[in-house]
Amino acid sequence: MKLGLKQIILLFVIAFSSFAFKVELLQIKGWSMGGSDKSLYEIGVVNDNERKGKVAYIKSIKPKIKDKFGTIMQAFSADNYLGKKMRLTGYIKTKDVNGWVGMWMRVDGQKKHSLSFDNMGDRKIKGTTGWTKYEIVLDVPKSSTRINYGVLLSQTGEAWLDDLQFEEVSKETTSTGKNLSMKPSNTSFEE
Repeated sequence: MKLGLKQIILLFVIAFSSFAFKVELLQIKGWSMGGSDKSLYEIGVVNDNERKGKVAYIKSIKPKIKDKFGTIMQAFSADNYLGKKMRLTGYIKTKDVNGWVGMWMRVDGQKKHSLSFDNMGDRKIKGTTGWTKYEIVLDVPKSSTRINYGVLLSQTGEAWLDDLQFEEVSKETTSTGKNLSMKPSNTSFEE
């Protein structure tokens, strides 16, 4: 079959468009992909009419995944938040989640030792859900060096995220996660 100039140009445009789309999937300014097996997941940005703009997503790319997770995430210096209590809020929507989805935040100290952590493991998002606002509240100890956060997808499905924000809250605000100690405590059970 002989292709004409129009067909060749059309094939070139389709091939180039597909390549450009794949590059966008792999690069979201300020964000990276992490998890236990990144080859099983994909992240990207799409337009969402309900949210009136662009939203990010993470989805599984295999029909069955067991005991693995992927995450879309960011990390930044804790310097501006030392000694404060911070709230992370964000909107998440899910589709066909067979494992679970959770927004997460981890505050690290020296040598990436976790000082406080919450991944919504005690309030998992499952199945198909509409846009819902979630929050995490954690202490940022004065010894903190880095704050990491994102949205994780365990096993299969798809999750969209939008408008993640940080704000300082009062010390009296209840934390949603765990503050991890730097050393063992009450080892004799006398306290």
